Amino acid sequence: MLARAAQFQAAWYFSLLLSAILLLILLGAGYALVGVRRLWRAGEHGPAAALGGAITVALLAFLGMYAVAVGGLLAVQGGGS
Repeated sequence: MLARAAQFQAAWYFSLLLSAILLLILLGAGYALVGVRRLWRAGEHGPAAALGGAITVALLAFLGMYAVAVGGLLAVQGGGS
């Protein structure tokens, strides 16, 4: 009984942690892309395109690291079983 409660508590904390990390990644990318949009509207198309590409690559890298972390945490927890 206690092992099941401990697994539930660990899963709850992991879900909060993963949600906070995902929120941080998405808010950071959104904030950066708003700045790129301002550059684009100001007529600075070259720097806006370069920054937009760099932000997209960084977002994909962070989401890849996030996916690996989720997979690792699920493997440690036994896949929810």
